[in-house]
Amino acid sequence: MIRTYLSFLTLALLFLMFAHEETEASSQKVSLTLPNGATYYGEVKNNKPHGKGTMRWGPSKVYSGEWYNGQRSGTGKYISDKLPEDMKIVYEGEWRNDRPNGTGIRSESNPDFEFHVISKGIFKDHDLLSGYTVMQSMDILSFEYRNGNTLLEFSVSDQEQANELMLSKLACGRIQLLNYYKRDKSTPDYKGFAYASEMEDYGSSISEGVYRTGDYGVMELYTGLNQRFEDEEHYRVENYKNGRLASAREVPENGRFAGIVQGKINNKKHVLQPYLGEFSKLLKDIEKRIRARKLQQLVHQRLRALFYPIRVTINHQTAVL
Repeated sequence: MIRTYLSFLTLALLFLMFAHEETEASSQKVSLTLPNGATYYGEVKNNKPHGKGTMRWGPSKVYSGEWYNGQRSGTGKYISDKLPEDMKIVYEGEWRNDRPNGTGIRSESNPDFEFHVISKGIFKDHDLLSGYTVMQSMDILSFEYRNGNTLLEFSVSDQEQANELMLSKLACGRIQLLNYYKRDKSTPDYKGFAYASEMEDYGSSISEGVYRTGDYGVMELYTGLNQRFEDEEHYRVENYKNGRLASAREVPENGRFAGIVQGKINNKKHVLQPYLGEFSKLLKDIEKRIRARKLQQLVHQRLRALFYPIRVTINHQTAVL
């Protein structure tokens, strides 16, 4: 009996020793160089990234976070800098199958072109499946929310209009574009509207009815009425049925169409109310990035002036200013 007990105790101790060694080996941080030239430092298993670690692809791409069997899996942050035209991409959140899958935040920016995009929500293979997006392109700010059954899009002409809209909770601020589509889960049809109000009238339009998803995910009027500014004297009214143009006519414009479009937008602004909170947070994030970029440029200019003095040549004599 005693001999049997000692044998069992010996086996148990050996198991604990080897189990401890295996855990130590898997959590130990090592350096790897992959066949594609990428370098990795972190935890490994079977000579593959496994656990927590950081991989670099050259000087401008890096991922730091969790790994599983050689693939990015869990939570982590990816940065891709110095892309063509100085574009920078950052994604931080959940990963599966070596791709952004799950909850996360993705940003793209090119400060030299005054371009910033932030998306927050649920991602599937890089693409935003459900959530919020705010984009600044030059002066124009665009906002989008999607969740599979609802698509909301609107834009304003500048930062001041956006701030007025958010702070006043829709009481102030002029919206240039407002699109809203909501789907009945049992059908491919979305009910909604699309309004565009351009400062010079050209491009202004009103669309209301039933929509279906067309090429590249763009909503197309399936059944309903589409009205658009034609010229200084007319606007065009088109009637669609089952995806086909059933009839069309021109109506005298008489300076009324722009007011009609803006009135439609003002009457439907209330659909934005449930989404303003998240839009406001992302907008503040963009403002913060812009301020940081301006500060960085100012510091760079002052350092350049300090360490790179201006040299001028007068009468073949070089002077340092």
